[in-house]
Amino acid sequence: MSTHIFRTDESAVSPVVGVILMVAITVLLAATAATFFLDLGSSGAMSEQAPQAAFTFDYEAGSTDSLIIEHRSGDSIRAGSLYVTVSGASTGNGQHAFTSLSGTPAAGSKVAAGTRATFSTASLDLSDATVTVNWRSPNNDRSVQLASWDAP
Repeated sequence: MSTHIFRTDESAVSPVVGVILMVAITVLLAATAATFFLDLGSSGAMSEQAPQAAFTFDYEAGSTDSLIIEHRSGDSIRAGSLYVTVSGASTGNGQHAFTSLSGTPAAGSKVAAGTRATFSTASLDLSDATVTVNWRSPNNDRSVQLASWDAP
């Protein structure tokens, strides 16, 4: 009678399990890299991009200081999304709605290239001021400075 001796080797994991683990790790790394590089995880489709626009400033000193702000080029922007910030002036510091400036379109319309707005008031001394034009997203979650002017 012949006896067969069976080997009992319990020292290693099956090669199939190893291959499955390697494939799972590779898929996980590929999905993470794709999400990062393709920006799939952001809510980019739901939030509005900041506009790209160029503004110029023309300061006219005198009895009534006035600053003409002109949209020179770039994207058209909803007037209600723009505001002007004044800092460093003796009076009138703070935020001012772009639509409150003379010559600007209504809040629902667009500010396009060639649109001018005049920022002037007798009680505002702009000689030492910094004036910035800012865009605020429709849901007010972020703000971007589009242009800045420092008094001469």
